[in-house]
Amino acid sequence: MARFPHNIEAVQTRSRTWNGITVHAITFQIRPGEAWSLLASDQTCLSAVIETRGGPVEPRLKIGQSLPAHHDGPWPMSFIPAGMTLWGYTGGSHIVREARLNFDLVALGEKLGEYLDLSQLQVPLPLFHDNRIWQLCALLAQQCEAPDPLSQLYGDSLTVALVVDLLRFGKIPPRTSGRGGLARWQLRRVTDYMREHLSAAIQLAELAAMTGLSQSQFGRAFKASTGLPPHRWQVNERVQKAQQLLLSSPMSLAEVALVTGFAEQSHFTRVFRQLVGTSPGAWRRDHRA
Repeated sequence: MARFPHNIEAVQTRSRTWNGITVHAITFQIRPGEAWSLLASDQTCLSAVIETRGGPVEPRLKIGQSLPAHHDGPWPMSFIPAGMTLWGYTGGSHIVREARLNFDLVALGEKLGEYLDLSQLQVPLPLFHDNRIWQLCALLAQQCEAPDPLSQLYGDSLTVALVVDLLRFGKIPPRTSGRGGLARWQLRRVTDYMREHLSAAIQLAELAAMTGLSQSQFGRAFKASTGLPPHRWQVNERVQKAQQLLLSSPMSLAEVALVTGFAEQSHFTRVFRQLVGTSPGAWRRDHRA
């Protein structure tokens, strides 16, 4: 982990790991004046500024020298190969939120398969912006800040998409098998497994292994077959199972949430309302009546 900034009051860090990528959601509270943090690491690192209050933030190769502005996004991003020195600098911000991702390239290669040429992740990008990559970083940081222990499949999917997009950003598209959807037996095997383990934190690698595909290939093929990415399909199944239980059992809402894989009743209620249009309690009353 990199050093924290000079001239700082407090730091809050929350971290989670998916597919060999450790995501740190960091909030810096900074005293007035100049502040900087060393972004160098013994692992390849991606730094994305999610929010600033009070002034701009920028990466610098040297503390006293700004980089030419070659990005057109609101927040700077930096891709830093292992051992490279880069500073995060601000002269006026008092709050900075950052997503800092550390890549274990060995673990990443084992998880995602050899079809991705991960050696291309050694090309430094001190200052860049890509809206889709930034959004993926922000979503991963959100998963760290409001952790759901059963969101493993969602984080796996986000990190796979992030790696593929990083390679595409470098104009080096990953090799693909050219296949469409899953074979019937593959789809039946993984959907049966997901239904049988609705309350478990399923990993994308588990599902891909059942079909003999890499995670990225599986994700594309699953969506081609079902119209949904795996984590969305999983959420829909959880809500459908919850509807069955709400009608056929005397379980409380908290018990239904637990059995169908939601971290807590409030999370269950929020997701149910998003998909069904009303709360679980109201839906149960209306349909039982």
